[in-house]
Amino acid sequence: MANDYIEATRVFHELTKHSYVSVRTSPHYLDWETKPIPYKVYPEAGAIALPRDIALTSVPTLDAISREAPRDLPTPIDLTALTRLFFSADGLTRRRQIGNEEFHFRASASAGAVYPIEIYLAAGEIDGLEPGLYHFSPADLKLRGLRRGDFRATLARAAGNRESVAGARGVVILTSMFWRSAWKYRARCYRYCFWDTGTMLANLLAAAAADEIPAEIVTAFVDAEVEALVGIDGKHEGVTALVALGGGSSKAPEPPALPPFPFESIPLSPRETAYDELVKIHRESSLVTPDEVRAIADAPPLASPRSGGGQKIQRFDSIAPADSLGLGETVLRRGATRTFAHESIYAEELDAIIRSSDHHPRADFPSLIETYLIVNAVHEMEPGAYYYDRDQGAFEMVKAGTFRAEAGYLCLEQTLGADCSALVVYMSDLERGLAALGNRAYRDVHLEAGLLGGRAWLAAFALGHGATGLTFYDDDTTKFFTPHAENKSPILMVAIGVPQSKASPA
Repeated sequence: MANDYIEATRVFHELTKHSYVSVRTSPHYLDWETKPIPYKVYPEAGAIALPRDIALTSVPTLDAISREAPRDLPTPIDLTALTRLFFSADGLTRRRQIGNEEFHFRASASAGAVYPIEIYLAAGEIDGLEPGLYHFSPADLKLRGLRRGDFRATLARAAGNRESVAGARGVVILTSMFWRSAWKYRARCYRYCFWDTGTMLANLLAAAAADEIPAEIVTAFVDAEVEALVGIDGKHEGVTALVALGGGSSKAPEPPALPPFPFESIPLSPRETAYDELVKIHRESSLVTPDEVRAIADAPPLASPRSGGGQKIQRFDSIAPADSLGLGETVLRRGATRTFAHESIYAEELDAIIRSSDHHPRADFPSLIETYLIVNAVHEMEPGAYYYDRDQGAFEMVKAGTFRAEAGYLCLEQTLGADCSALVVYMSDLERGLAALGNRAYRDVHLEAGLLGGRAWLAAFALGHGATGLTFYDDDTTKFFTPHAENKSPILMVAIGVPQSKASPA
């Protein structure tokens, strides 16, 4: 089917919804004998050790996540800068022994801590690095060389001759190894793989902005051409995004011929379970021809959603960016809060978290996400449900009331939603996105939600609070925010608040 056969997305979205009944009747269980390994390993590829004595940026987190380097700023990228970017995006930040198992934690958030996203780099003008295709290994902080040659023009052609890709100093290629997430979440994990792409991009783009390196997200490309370059099949591992990194480079040369991919990676598990719905939606949201890529790239901008029906509007002064932790320190501290105290944060803190995180990145797709909140405990804000009007920088009350119980129920009856100070709910009018971009919009909408949520996560930790991502009962969430959110679907939830470990003494 073609990308414009949007019934494919409608069907997948309905099939993978959570409901009170579906969660309780699911026969799924975790098969620990087939748990995937968390790293992709090319045992025969040559390795380049990246510098370990790097200094992570001290630029305030709220500043880093809210700005971008000018598009054509000719900032050079060397191995130290590259390492800072990749470590901030997917570095191994700590290890923890629990029982007989060692757990590895990464720089960016991942649904269920399964880390399905892999980083490749098509290097062109990276100081100290031969042009070629590389794979980043967070386990040992090394690059594995996979192909020699400058492949920026190959990727630019796949992306409809996009100038930002052709003129980048390097192009980051993000992929998802679906089985890592499907092992835990089955076919619904397709949504989560793009969340995880977005949270990784939140870190990567913030680190790039801090180092004044231009970056642009590109999601419209001919999938098969990028898959061929990185040696994947689009079934077990699929490309989720490109990032044009750096500006002001010389024109990329004509790409070399592309021989068969020279390396094999080791299997993730002794066996995998195939989820046909997942494979089908990935294929039906793939772009096959340059015409399809151009059709998306040339799509007219979507009109900004209009709020309405709110009861009152509130605006607050934000915390100054300089009062937040540096990005490097935040990345090292960030985790997933497991227990929240029933304590309040300040309205200016919530405003700073949402205002600094809730803006569309430099990308080739339009904004598809709208932001709602359930406020449980925020000084100077009445408890209730809110809509965030990003154009006005204002919170619009949807309905007043104490909704801790409802918030806890909506996120699959997890107490995190009830105990947090505010539950951020990213929602989208999927039909609006599908009409403009076809099935590809389904990838973009989850990526965008992950990126906004990942930024909010960083901002919360940068202000000394906690955060965690949550899934939800789909239709019940829409019903809760209706009529304001009528015909909108929840895409991701992020709970923000005071961790129990930082609660005030009784």
